[in-house]
Amino acid sequence: MAHDVSQTEWAAIMVLGASVGALGIGIVVYVFGSFLLMLGHAAPRPFGESLRELFREIFFASLTQPLLPLYYFVGRRMGGRKDGTPIVLVHGYMQNRVGFLGLARVLRKRGLGPIYAINYPWFASLSKNAARLERFVARVCQETGAKAVDLVCHSMGGLVAMEMMRNEAKSGSFEVRRVVTIATPHAGVAWRGPLIGVGAGALKRGSKLLEAHAGYKLLVPVLSIYSTHDNVVHPKETSSLVERGGRDFEVAGASHLAILFSPIAADQVASFLAEV
Repeated sequence: MAHDVSQTEWAAIMVLGASVGALGIGIVVYVFGSFLLMLGHAAPRPFGESLRELFREIFFASLTQPLLPLYYFVGRRMGGRKDGTPIVLVHGYMQNRVGFLGLARVLRKRGLGPIYAINYPWFASLSKNAARLERFVARVCQETGAKAVDLVCHSMGGLVAMEMMRNEAKSGSFEVRRVVTIATPHAGVAWRGPLIGVGAGALKRGSKLLEAHAGYKLLVPVLSIYSTHDNVVHPKETSSLVERGGRDFEVAGASHLAILFSPIAADQVASFLAEV
């Protein structure tokens, strides 16, 4: 016997459809808009390559963003070996730990970890989020018995980690062994328009916080992985840390979110963390 759809069920279907449609439109607007803004800050490349990377960014955004609400509740532990150096994953602006699904899988396969992932309120100030990260790291060390952790950070997360380490350097207590930043705007983003959140101003080129970071000498090994054509963080020199004592690795063509799913980038992260 056929089931008649009630008004409540129709309303739910319409709300779900509208939500999916809004998410899809938002992703397309973000990708196309950011790719257009990148044009004046990155070297020209063949149209076919640009189109391929554009669709890769849409694909990975479509894969991860519907799961974003779920990963506010799950994913604090993301597997990995039990007796290694703990790895703490630190997400970027307007994101949470869902973006590390692919990278965490590679790190597990390479026998690294245990792997933890923090969620922090990206709209808060970087200094407050640095304090949150410091507390999270302390809890991980207490839970695992480790003396220090490795940090793997994406985008804004790299700046949160740098602020945390700068504060630790002042206090003289260090709980970080190695750091990887991926697509992090260490010299600030080129975008001069409005951004959401209290800490967003610190992301912009010339901010007081970034000026303070520029004068901070790196006290632990740090690897900065970035793309030649990041659609959010550009030009590529924005992410360089070599002049501050870090190590740089350039990935050709990858976009801002898709770089987290790049096999080349993942291999560099795993190899760097495996170093003694």
